[in-house]
Amino acid sequence: MSSPLYLEEPYLYVFIGALGVWIVSDLSIGVRYRDGAAAPQDEGSKRAIGIAVSGGVLGAALVPEVVTAPGLPHPRAVFWIGIGLVLFGVLVRQYAVRTLGEFFSLTVTAEENDTVVSSGPYRWVRHPSYTGGLAALIGIGIATGNWLSLGLVTVAGLLGYGYRIRVEERVLRETLGASYEAYAERTPYRLVPGLW
Repeated sequence: MSSPLYLEEPYLYVFIGALGVWIVSDLSIGVRYRDGAAAPQDEGSKRAIGIAVSGGVLGAALVPEVVTAPGLPHPRAVFWIGIGLVLFGVLVRQYAVRTLGEFFSLTVTAEENDTVVSSGPYRWVRHPSYTGGLAALIGIGIATGNWLSLGLVTVAGLLGYGYRIRVEERVLRETLGASYEAYAERTPYRLVPGLW
């Protein structure tokens, strides 16, 4: 059995580089923004995303070495599409976080004096930061060129981000009330415009 394309030079370096860009980007977010003192509102959703993303990436990278699964067609083109999606996801996440500015937190927390942000990517979806994270995660799965890896990261990402969104939506509705309800009505999609 030959090695998956993403484990061959020079693709391996590109794969590691894209993963590194994503990691550094998320670390920079952690350095720039608060972690939220009111962590009880978070209900473990920060941990859920961490487990989903790290488990998804690790699983996606290991699956092709452990399990024989059908590969995606056109491996070189698929690899570059995956890498592009990782970088696109990083940009979307950074844009969303910067748009939220002082209201961004790594944990789910909201205060009554917070303002609903509906500009930038928040015009199209309510959780564009998670859209970016999920896009990057799925990009890793695509870059591996393996259907099973792609399925694994997609399921892991949807479970982690799905849980986080449910917790966050509940906290925002309870804390911000009518202003968040009006925003949710104007912006009905959580992650992907026209889909969900």
